[in-house]
Amino acid sequence: MLTDVGEWDKTATSRIVSARLESALGGAELRTPPSVSSFASEKSAGIPFVRFPSWLFCQDCRRMHRQKRSEETGASPACAVCGGAMVPMRFVAVCTKHSHVMDVPWDRWAHSEPTNEDQRKCALGGHDLVFEPVPNTSEALSGLRVACLSCRAQRTLGGITSADSLRRVGIKCLGGQPWQFNQPLCDERLEVLQRGATNVTALEVSSALDIPEVEPCRDELDEGIESHHLFAYVSSSPDSPLAAALIATICEELHVTKEQVIHRLNAQGQPTSPEKSQTMSLLDAEWDAFKNVMQSSGEDLGHPNFVVTRENVAQYWREHDVGTLDLVRSVLLVSRLREVRALQGFRRYRDDSDFVRANLRGGAGRDWMPAIEAFGEGVFIGFNEDSLKQWESNPVIIARALRLETRRQKSPIGSRLPVATPRSLLLHTTSHLLMRQLSFGSGYSAASLRERVYSSDSQAGILIYTASDDTEGTLGGLVREGEKNRLRGTLIRALEAASWCSNDPVCVESPGQGMNSMNLASCHACALSSETSCSRMNLGLDRVLVVGTPDGSVPGFFEDVLHRLRASIAASRA
Repeated sequence: MLTDVGEWDKTATSRIVSARLESALGGAELRTPPSVSSFASEKSAGIPFVRFPSWLFCQDCRRMHRQKRSEETGASPACAVCGGAMVPMRFVAVCTKHSHVMDVPWDRWAHSEPTNEDQRKCALGGHDLVFEPVPNTSEALSGLRVACLSCRAQRTLGGITSADSLRRVGIKCLGGQPWQFNQPLCDERLEVLQRGATNVTALEVSSALDIPEVEPCRDELDEGIESHHLFAYVSSSPDSPLAAALIATICEELHVTKEQVIHRLNAQGQPTSPEKSQTMSLLDAEWDAFKNVMQSSGEDLGHPNFVVTRENVAQYWREHDVGTLDLVRSVLLVSRLREVRALQGFRRYRDDSDFVRANLRGGAGRDWMPAIEAFGEGVFIGFNEDSLKQWESNPVIIARALRLETRRQKSPIGSRLPVATPRSLLLHTTSHLLMRQLSFGSGYSAASLRERVYSSDSQAGILIYTASDDTEGTLGGLVREGEKNRLRGTLIRALEAASWCSNDPVCVESPGQGMNSMNLASCHACALSSETSCSRMNLGLDRVLVVGTPDGSVPGFFEDVLHRLRASIAASRA
């Protein structure tokens, strides 16, 4: 298991520049991980790691041994009895609240049901253990046991994964990670998991695209107010007794109202809406970059790591389409993009467990995070704002989205998800449907495609892209799928596939699916994507909002497109 960044040698890393991402992460420096790994006990450059689980057993004679750090040589451990290969035990213990992890104390587990005094005494220091199958029993966990060769104490693994199985035998959480020592004991419950389970370590990664800086749009009135010689004084001391008099002077000299001056004071340094942080979020800045391309007069945006071309779909879709033009405003082909991904930390066992930072030490010279940079390509689709506002004002749509928003607010991980508005659910679900369809024609696997959803009162777009630190992501197949003569077919096929799920009518009529029922009509057969592709943990999905219900009770955003297409096909056959 890799240690936290505080144990790494910073001099063996190199800097990755991404000003927006560093700012969003509180100014932490981003650096590449060292290219060589080593045991934490070795004094060599590289990513240090510790052996975990440290309890091993021999595949030949079944003897168990707990490997100490001082015994590590860099070679694979061998059994001291027969020389056979030693492999790690299958189970580990995870703290259900604070994201700690530790070895299962197999010596204490084997002696946890003593039958005589010798076994009770041996429990204090008995380590001559074997891990073996129980003869003539089932293949379940009760068919495996840990036994002590010294005192003949033994216990099967039956029930070890049940709640409080370790607490009942007096085993407490050690209060740390495998590479930490002398941590205060933790009173939270331990859960025994298989060491390969996905919830042993759930990483949290933040990413940002390398985009050109976009200046916020301001009119002449705003610039005039901010350039006034008294504005700086008011801005620096808005609570001063003189502030009201200075504002009155600005209003008199510039012939503006008091409200206009106060608006500029409140907006200064806050380019986003009040409910967001003072610094522009990563997605907000990226949306502005795409919006700048959509509104610019030139064909391409000159930036070495953000090469975007507008695809003129309007004329083509007027001649060949069946209504998509009314719903999709613009298409941008991103032939080159650079993405920087930074590891913030991880959680264990549950999504609402305590967050463990990637750097547990911090301090001077250690305020940095491991990151990688990846290059790739993508397709950006901007939705028609007028059509979207008309659709999302439907009371039926609002009520359906409110069901998921209520569940989001009650969920322990709801704060990590965006508000479940009709627009947000529609864009997220459409992104998943397109990713599933694009994997058939782009040449990329479904797991290599990723999404970025831009959804707010002033944003309506999705970016489907692929980016990798190796060769994949630069082949051009995804950009080709975004061309006007191919994207139309891809979108139509995605909508057709979404109109019927193999789990229907159960799926389309489902009152709730997924974690905390935060999905409606979305399952593995129709809308879910791989965990690496989704930006929202596969939550907040409802294909009914995209294609509607079969009985027409809920109008989908693209429902008319499907009706026109089917009518066109029927007319051509007639």
